[in-house]
Amino acid sequence: MIIKKLAVPFINDKLLQQVEHCYIATAAISEAGFDFIRSRIPTKSKMEIVTGLDVPTSPEVLRRIWRNYQGRITLNIYTKNFFHANVYIFDLPFRKAVAFIGSGHFTLDGIKDGEELFYKITDAKEIENLKSWFVGYYEFSNPLSEELIQEYEYLYPTLKQRDIASRQEKKQFIELTATGFNWDQIKFKNHFFKKEDFLALSSSQARLTTPEIQAARVNAQTKLIQLHELIKKDVARLKLPADTDISKIVSSLDPNDHPDKKLQQLWLAYGRNEADFFTIQIILLQKEVSIGLISKPNTGKVDRENFQKQMHHEEYRKQFFTLLTGLGAGYWIEIVGDKKAVETFQHEDTLWEFTKADNWMYYGFSIGKNYAPGDAQISTDLIAPTIMKELEKLVFLYRHLSDARGDNM
Repeated sequence: MIIKKLAVPFINDKLLQQVEHCYIATAAISEAGFDFIRSRIPTKSKMEIVTGLDVPTSPEVLRRIWRNYQGRITLNIYTKNFFHANVYIFDLPFRKAVAFIGSGHFTLDGIKDGEELFYKITDAKEIENLKSWFVGYYEFSNPLSEELIQEYEYLYPTLKQRDIASRQEKKQFIELTATGFNWDQIKFKNHFFKKEDFLALSSSQARLTTPEIQAARVNAQTKLIQLHELIKKDVARLKLPADTDISKIVSSLDPNDHPDKKLQQLWLAYGRNEADFFTIQIILLQKEVSIGLISKPNTGKVDRENFQKQMHHEEYRKQFFTLLTGLGAGYWIEIVGDKKAVETFQHEDTLWEFTKADNWMYYGFSIGKNYAPGDAQISTDLIAPTIMKELEKLVFLYRHLSDARGDNM
């Protein structure tokens, strides 16, 4: 029997409530997916899991299993090859069993929210064959341990950043190849950034350093420096910290200084030390100009840790909600690679739930607005006033995040 949403038999058939023992082989686990099944099976039920680490699995869920469920839930890590199987086997009362083979990982997307496909198996012989297959991988895997978790925690930020970057590149590719987008239909004559400035940041040449590509990048960087000269007096009026050394404001042209050694964007950054704090950035990408409050993975530690603490206070949450939604149409907030328009949040508690997923070590945290190539608002005549109009709104959020530490700037 074909199953499109694994959650349907889990909930509607009350399957999980009957489980005596479950065997799960999966490519990845999330805390939400783990809790979805764990919270629904009887407390006396046993669970055995085998997973790989090729698809990023949150270290937090591994540590929870290790600390809280020893004796009830065991997890082994298969490392001998790329592991991408997704098999769920459940022992039921009266020597019955059911299994599901499919595409969905042990995550909420894989079980409930994503577009997946499973096949339900009830034949006893086939289920025994699946159990034998499971045991083969389980016994040739490494048992979860504190040492293994610590090693994986060290590697996880890189794995997660690559996963998010891969999804962003895929999205960018789809947008670039979508019907209706044509560079030649855009009139760049009166625009500050030209077609060649955007194309200098294409993903296909992001790692290359040929003289031709570097020359195109230099031209794009020069445009950003010219933009800085146009707005620097107004930036100073906003009392945004800005280094007098332009090399500290504009980003590097060396791909080795960029995530995964890919130069896919250039930017101007205003504010305090990026390693510990949020910065306000004007970013040039392959298909857009973006302005926003930015903290990349493994940066912004001070601001982001204190933001999480302050969000437990109702008044702070309300102020953050008001400032964010007050930015207006076109603005978005992105956490853990999930980007949502600010107007989708109707209440501060909904926004709080969304921000809880943030972890400064692994993920980026951004609030911003994008302008497409050819947008009249970023024409040569209008780009400076457009940027300053948005900076004047973003600076209030910037200060609010600073206030989370008890200072004003």
